[in-house]
Amino acid sequence: MSNMNKELIDKLAQTMSRVEHNKLSSPIRPVINEFENMGRHSIIIGPRGTGKTTLLLNNAKNKRILYFSADDFDVPANGIHDIAVDAFSLGYEGVFIDEIHYDSKWEQALKSLYDKYEDRIIWASDSSSLQLRSGIRETARRFLYKELPLMSFREYIYLKTEKKFPVIADPFCYEPDFKVDSDFLYLFEEYKKEGFLPIFLAGDYDEKFKDIITKTISSDIPYFVPVIKSTHMQLMKEILRYLSSSNVPRIETENLTRQWNTSYEKLIKLLHVMEETGLISIITEYGDSKEKFSRSKVFLANPSAYRILGGKEGNLRESLTALSFKACGMRINASAKEEAGDFIVTDKSNTSISLEVGGRKKKNQEKRLRNQR
Repeated sequence: MSNMNKELIDKLAQTMSRVEHNKLSSPIRPVINEFENMGRHSIIIGPRGTGKTTLLLNNAKNKRILYFSADDFDVPANGIHDIAVDAFSLGYEGVFIDEIHYDSKWEQALKSLYDKYEDRIIWASDSSSLQLRSGIRETARRFLYKELPLMSFREYIYLKTEKKFPVIADPFCYEPDFKVDSDFLYLFEEYKKEGFLPIFLAGDYDEKFKDIITKTISSDIPYFVPVIKSTHMQLMKEILRYLSSSNVPRIETENLTRQWNTSYEKLIKLLHVMEETGLISIITEYGDSKEKFSRSKVFLANPSAYRILGGKEGNLRESLTALSFKACGMRINASAKEEAGDFIVTDKSNTSISLEVGGRKKKNQEKRLRNQR
């Protein structure tokens, strides 16, 4: 190895020390402790800001692992494969490669490193599900994929108060031992404002969240959508603005393609990638096996985005409902008929329940929870 390569590894190690200090000096999400046994070859996926870097750095403690990000200024010229090889030759027992999609040859690099250094730790993280990428089958056979979701209310309470609450696996089952104190509802209101990403711990949640949206649109999505133009980026921002304030959160594809002079195929690709990178959540209509956006409800994936973008409280409630049931491992669909409620929720036993989501002022219209077996 040349002295130049060793200097680069030393430089990356210094960067890692600074990142470790910043990431591990603050309280850590409780769910991160559930990822203690990472295994030698793992890829962590999840939206920006969820704590993927913190998770892997926390697992790297007491190990000689080199952290570096694929979007670091010095990395593209050297390539993640060669940097990892140099690190191994210097005695590192593993590497952690952050935001791996910034290397256009990441699939080949991970496959080669796995085949040559099967006894070494190889971790990676990314802000997309990576299902959009060619070659995923090759890495899926070698690497364990894990997803770090948005924060739960239980996690938020712990980070704010250090109080621990049990996991409620089934939201429809009454938990007689579940007791709350006087701050519970207040904390829930705060959770809706800032509680879905641990970035709230550092303050300036709104500005940091807006920065995440900007980086996702301008830096991440172009890696997944070929031939993306500035008008496409403006279109995605308009979609977010529209969804935040729309009375009926559905995408009118014909209107958008006409207004923004873009093809239907390009619009569908953009919407798909927006969902994969954690900007929006698409809830298909119950029983609909046709085109994904025709009758689907579309929400901002992070409910706090509605407040930040000046959106409607009702949309925030429905977005939070969809997020919560997905986190429980249940399937949630939009109701085909308004009188049937807002959603159809199907549990693991394949029992479906109609669910109406509303605030105090929402009219009943004789909608009730009922079995849809």
